[in-house]
Amino acid sequence: MITPPFLKKGDCVRLISPAGAINPDFVDGAEACLASWGLNVLRGENVTKQEGRFSGSITQRLSDLQEALDDADCNAIFCSRGGYGAVHLIDKIRLKGFRKSPKWLIGYSDITMFHSLLQKEGYASIHGGMAKMLAAQMNQGHLKADSEPASMLHDILWGNLPEYTTPIHPLNRNGEGSGFLRGGNLSILYSLRGTPYDYIPDKSILFIEDIGEKPYVIDRMMHNLKFGGILKNLSGLIVGQFTDYEEDPLFGKTVYEIIADAVSEYSYPVCFDFPTGHTDQNLPLMTGSSVNLKVNADGAKLNYINKSTFSEKSKQV
Repeated sequence: MITPPFLKKGDCVRLISPAGAINPDFVDGAEACLASWGLNVLRGENVTKQEGRFSGSITQRLSDLQEALDDADCNAIFCSRGGYGAVHLIDKIRLKGFRKSPKWLIGYSDITMFHSLLQKEGYASIHGGMAKMLAAQMNQGHLKADSEPASMLHDILWGNLPEYTTPIHPLNRNGEGSGFLRGGNLSILYSLRGTPYDYIPDKSILFIEDIGEKPYVIDRMMHNLKFGGILKNLSGLIVGQFTDYEEDPLFGKTVYEIIADAVSEYSYPVCFDFPTGHTDQNLPLMTGSSVNLKVNADGAKLNYINKSTFSEKSKQV
């Protein structure tokens, strides 16, 4: 896997909206936050456009994304939000310019599609907060220091890779495994199954999260991954936050229990309730990186490995 160059003050980054329409105030706040980090921020021409639920037409959204990917002077691409719309662009993206000058792509939710594409091409990227999270860091033009996801995103982009530790959970399964970190939004991963962008190779450490899905839909998606041989061949599973849904008492299992049952016959470590997903505590993860997952009676620990060129910053979450 190729890791794009880490950032430094003065670097140029781009802020674009490749999917759902975004509140312009969040774009303003995100730009102010990134500028406070010492970055030179360029807005995509259509970053605050709106066409129905989308941030402009397919042509407009693709133009901003492709321009950012091709820009040799751009060091990172910050997606303003997910929502829906990445599916319109993924088969039209051209990576010739990106390969000459790899850069970070940051986002989550619908942006999982782009992460999957980049990982298949051999590049690491960052599953992390977007414009709303960055904007929340600004208070009357000054940077606040009370958001762990934002500070950790900054740390990762500057090459200070964290160690994540989480408390014990009754559904955790003890063990230790290593592999490349893959995953993101479960619905998006499910929608990519059987396409050229379906990429969860054997021995991956998979992480999943989702929002607004009924328990039976999550059960269906987990069985798809099971029947397709994905779950059998993992080195570990990290279960993030599943939000904005109601448990179904008639199903007889909670969502976390549904997921636990889907992997019950395997022996790799499983960590539940990891702080990633559609929540304020959405910790950034460097997808496509090599990691070690250890789960025991004290909880779970996730470390980046093969990082001799990186400085390490420990975080308790």
